[in-house]
Amino acid sequence: MEIQSGGEKIRNASGQQGENERRNINYSHPTSKWLPSNQPTSRCVPHNHIMFLKTHKTGGSTIANILFRYGDSRNLTFALGAGHIAWPQRFRISQVLCFYRQPNILCSHTVFNKKPLNWLFPREISKYVTIIRNPVDTFESFFNYYHMGTSLGLGRDPVVSLEKFLKRASSFYNKFRAKKRSINARNPMMFDLGLSQKYFQNYTAVTKYINFLNKEFDLVMIMDYFDESLILLKRLLCWEIDDILNVKVNERLDKEKASNLSDRVKENIKRWNKADVLLFTYFNATFWKKIEMEGSGFYEDLSAFRERRLKLQQMCFENGTGAVQEVFRGKIVKSYSTRNDLNSSFKFLCNRLIKTENSYLDELRRKRKEQLKSELEKQTRIDDSTSWNVAKDLQYVPVET
Repeated sequence: MEIQSGGEKIRNASGQQGENERRNINYSHPTSKWLPSNQPTSRCVPHNHIMFLKTHKTGGSTIANILFRYGDSRNLTFALGAGHIAWPQRFRISQVLCFYRQPNILCSHTVFNKKPLNWLFPREISKYVTIIRNPVDTFESFFNYYHMGTSLGLGRDPVVSLEKFLKRASSFYNKFRAKKRSINARNPMMFDLGLSQKYFQNYTAVTKYINFLNKEFDLVMIMDYFDESLILLKRLLCWEIDDILNVKVNERLDKEKASNLSDRVKENIKRWNKADVLLFTYFNATFWKKIEMEGSGFYEDLSAFRERRLKLQQMCFENGTGAVQEVFRGKIVKSYSTRNDLNSSFKFLCNRLIKTENSYLDELRRKRKEQLKSELEKQTRIDDSTSWNVAKDLQYVPVET
């Protein structure tokens, strides 16, 4: 299912196969064998050092899948953790699994922490990217995806439980914090981006931090305009259209969504998440300024991307998202059914588009372990070309009787 672009009301709102066969697959451009050729649109050098700060419930899983496929196809190194990297604590180098060379890409959940991230991803060679979403949809998605209503004894109905929470949000929030659970249940985007909770109600601190983020990040994408965001990402990284092809992943089941929220509930969500509202308002404005500066070629890219993605989806999948998949224990989300008439190579590539984040991370961790083992063996291996008899000056000559 394609993620549709939003309307003007948001723009102006304040608020598995054999190893030999696998080696022969063209990972970098998986559609090149069965879609019309996608000729390079520029001569710049692609950026392969990317710090993607993955925020919760903002389309970050789809972006992560794009980065996983891009980096994996080029044997790039990922900054990996045992799970989330230090989250809900701030990013720490010590939480990154051992690596034998500087990582190229980070795209796991973490909390922004400038100094260690700048060390691991130097600003002079790295692009800093994140994604946000309008705060009403973000908070509704976060609340119901993690079943906060059920956890608080407010019932399972996604609308009713959300309304009950908002009536006494501060009280419920304190209960969560006391249990050290769902501590980003207020301003979840600002929490992930590193603003301390003690400043959530301080207007001056929030606005200063937003200006700080504007200097730190090269691109702040917006889920409400997902396609446009991907074209900005493509142009920032000097990638090709095939590099950003995608399908929507990690979408909730319909029964878990709170649809048709009243204006009162929407307003209460905004009031509960005022820092996120300010964040979205600021970067929503800068987003359209960036697009305006790209010129008419931007919309040519956008049209070509949508056409190519549609062909990819038609080639890979049956109609609609009728299938489901488990993304982590007990959590079921919408997915796609891969077409039965694909050969093994194409089926492998199509399955990469819908591979869950946890599955991809497990695979990358296994590769990391194998790479580290291989590197260690190289460093400790004795050179067989050297023998005891090569040098003669200290040659053994026994004393004869």
